[in-house]
Amino acid sequence: MNRALGEAFQQLGRDARDYADAGRALGTLRTRRTRRALVAGSAAVIMAVGGLAAYQARSPAGPDAAVTVAAPPHTVQPPAQAPALPATGPAGRGVLVYTACQSQCPTFLLLADGRQFLLGARTVSPPGNITLSPDGRWLGQPVGGGYEVRDLLGVAVHRLEPPAGGGADSAYSPWAWSADSRRLIVGYHASGDVRSYRTLELPSGRARELDLPSGQEPVGLLPSGEPLLLDARRYGRPPLDRVTLEHAGTGRTLTLTSGAGVLSDTDHGLSVQVSGERIFTLEYSGDRITVLEFDVTGRQVARLPLPAGRFPVGPVDGGFAVVQVPQDQARGRQELEVLSLSGGRPLFDVPGLAAVVLPGGARH
Repeated sequence: MNRALGEAFQQLGRDARDYADAGRALGTLRTRRTRRALVAGSAAVIMAVGGLAAYQARSPAGPDAAVTVAAPPHTVQPPAQAPALPATGPAGRGVLVYTACQSQCPTFLLLADGRQFLLGARTVSPPGNITLSPDGRWLGQPVGGGYEVRDLLGVAVHRLEPPAGGGADSAYSPWAWSADSRRLIVGYHASGDVRSYRTLELPSGRARELDLPSGQEPVGLLPSGEPLLLDARRYGRPPLDRVTLEHAGTGRTLTLTSGAGVLSDTDHGLSVQVSGERIFTLEYSGDRITVLEFDVTGRQVARLPLPAGRFPVGPVDGGFAVVQVPQDQARGRQELEVLSLSGGRPLFDVPGLAAVVLPGGARH
């Protein structure tokens, strides 16, 4: 990792406010959740893709199925003026949430048809607050002390109220999406400590507490609906060359093992991302980053070494999304693309200092 990228990770830990006290939260959770906010300079931050490409979804056929947008707007520019997103009612399928800079820039929702709506003056930076479902139908964002998830294609609005005893220093954050966009796990944290997790079922809006053993964190949702859990108490200080995950409710485990490098070290947090029946981790060896892909038994099925200058974002339909950040971030453009063993294809290019949330973007 280059020096600027390492410094940016440290800055993210100091400045992020998506936890109630994010500095302490990032320190507390460093060994058990990924720092998937990837930066090649001290300002540009890219959120992870949780499941699908911004313009192609895997939802089953039917009235709720996501449309495939053949040619989304590739070059994204903030509009001089944009209407605020209406509080209720259908707007359109979301493909991107972004802000052009890290502090004072407005935040926009980009729809599949190219329209943009204003979400707020400063709501994306730091990452972790806003989420789009993998199919782009559901938009989640903090509202007061709670969290609101609304149907961009319909009229439903579901709100999670803070639990009893929640204070001003407490907040919800999106943790993981199911690949079919029917389940969202959110974490409730206070003063840097995660107090509880809840699962929101969609489109019904039914919410329930996720009862987990102490110290375990949900890192993804399998197609069966089972959360995949990581128990941080099993691991000491990095480096780590393997990690064991557990299927919630069954006790079955799987172990992800690196090959030529490590899964975490003093500069890189552990990354675990789940997309359908595939589990992804990042392997670090010197300056080389490799994406490792496993099945649900822990068998490695693919390795994707990233070209120099590309930084990992997350799994998408047909490959793995990466970002290339320009040397001159103030004047250049960040380029998001999908890489696979057969080549690459572009997603979006955005302003060089932008913070971006793609569909499926959450902590895992």
